[in-house]
Amino acid sequence: MPRGGVLVVTLLTLAVATAAADQRQQPQKPPPTLAELGPLNAPRLLDEYLSGRFDSAAQTVRAAGDDAARKLRQQWALFVPAWIDADEPHRAQRILAAATFALETENIRAERGDWAQTTPDLCAGPCVVSWAYSLFEQRGKADDAEHAWLMAAISLAEGVRDWRSLHRYVAPPAANTRPRPGTGPPPVRGLIDVALDRFPKDAGLRLHQAMAAASRFMVTVEGGRLTVDPFAPVVASTNVMVTGPSGRPQMALVPRYESRDETIELFRAVQDDPAVGAEARVRLGYLLWAIDQDAAARTELRAAASAARDADTRYLAHFLLGWTALNSKDLKEAGTELTRALEARPGSQSATLALAAVQLQQGDGASAYDLTQASLSKSDDDPWRLFLYGHHAKLPSRITDLRRRIAR
Repeated sequence: MPRGGVLVVTLLTLAVATAAADQRQQPQKPPPTLAELGPLNAPRLLDEYLSGRFDSAAQTVRAAGDDAARKLRQQWALFVPAWIDADEPHRAQRILAAATFALETENIRAERGDWAQTTPDLCAGPCVVSWAYSLFEQRGKADDAEHAWLMAAISLAEGVRDWRSLHRYVAPPAANTRPRPGTGPPPVRGLIDVALDRFPKDAGLRLHQAMAAASRFMVTVEGGRLTVDPFAPVVASTNVMVTGPSGRPQMALVPRYESRDETIELFRAVQDDPAVGAEARVRLGYLLWAIDQDAAARTELRAAASAARDADTRYLAHFLLGWTALNSKDLKEAGTELTRALEARPGSQSATLALAAVQLQQGDGASAYDLTQASLSKSDDDPWRLFLYGHHAKLPSRITDLRRRIAR
């Protein structure tokens, strides 16, 4: 190497070493106090929440404003562990209360569009939820209360369509290679992946894991599909929060790999389960349609319609059979299936409007008009409208159930 190059390398080495030494010599900034973190006081709010004044505690957070609510996020790890430890005989109840109140406050942040906003000091919704779930190991063996909390947390994440926080699959190393210790991407798993360690046989969790995996492939445009090679794997990267060299959170890019075949197998693993199998088949059928496997999609949707135990699942199966037939210009099949959907849920607007479109194309404008008018005159929680938001519609009832458990 020329002498000039040696000089440059030497100077760069000295500069890096000096910067590292300066960083080591700088005193660590003390954690903020409760007074410095604004008007909200997490321990005091949790006392109120635990006493059964759930709405009052939540409303205090809602009324405090965005800045105060963001600073509340910093209080969880700093001050809530001591609040939990303050009453050892009721530790399990306090953990459930803290984890549930954290969910409620993040639901408020999600309503304000602040679920995924980050700051230099902390990440937002997904990290608060991960922190809250980490408390449950202190309660001991997995139980019904923990499972109920998980279902509520999953509903919240699905409502903001943050599927990556629920399930992540990190790319394996290349064949015949072994990364050195301390190198390569950090181990990253989503909430469901971690929860399956404690509930390894839970079919409901596995259904939601499959839904999270499938979200990456169900890319459609209005009126049709937007698909590339349906069998190709997806290799991409995702931003995750990791602990940096200084001990502070920082963002890192982590590769992820998922194949459509593997995602399909996640659904197949629970398709015969008596509780969730019919829904798994509905969602698998939609995925197969989205990736241009129409015949396989129809098979799954018909099986779902036969296996469905509730009206919503039966409606979705028949509606999707009719809707996909309509997209294929098969008006007779579309009319038959949409009629069956409305037998399961009379007056539901998505199926009603689709059936009216069939009637209009068949030349029966009067029937199409009457059908549409009758549907628009009634309110309807059509399950198709929320289909791509997972189980978000169940979040209010799941929060109510958790509050009931805390109040026991």
